[in-house]
Amino acid sequence: MAKRDARCQQIFNALEPTILDLGFELIDVLYIRENGKIILRLLVDKRGGINIDECELISESVDPIIEQELQLRSHDYFEVSSPGLERPLTEVKDFILYAGQTVEVRLYQKRDNKKIFTGELLNGTDQTITIKDETNGETIIFELKDVAKISRTIKF
Repeated sequence: MAKRDARCQQIFNALEPTILDLGFELIDVLYIRENGKIILRLLVDKRGGINIDECELISESVDPIIEQELQLRSHDYFEVSSPGLERPLTEVKDFILYAGQTVEVRLYQKRDNKKIFTGELLNGTDQTITIKDETNGETIIFELKDVAKISRTIKF
């Protein structure tokens, strides 16, 4: 599970059902200070990615919940955006959402003389992740405790 403070978790819990009903996945809620301004940022995605029009739809749909139900008014800006390609995959729901896509697995310690493996994400649990290695087609299971970072990547 993503590590969120109590306020961000409350926002996440309030907004997630609406975002799911729209066909998207709420990845995270960030309440952060950037350049002296407070930003409430929702990271939202779906299989195949999310575009600007979909971000706008989500923003318009959850804004009444933020303003009326949660009565959040301490932020200067409210943003809905994609989590980006480099965002680490950390939860089972990430592994489900991005199954079939190419990922890079970085290990803390070398395994078979390598610390970085790239391949198709087959599945993952709260203990392991399984990929099909792009170099030899082998299925490799990694214990999450041994993994420093898992992120999506683009094959050129």
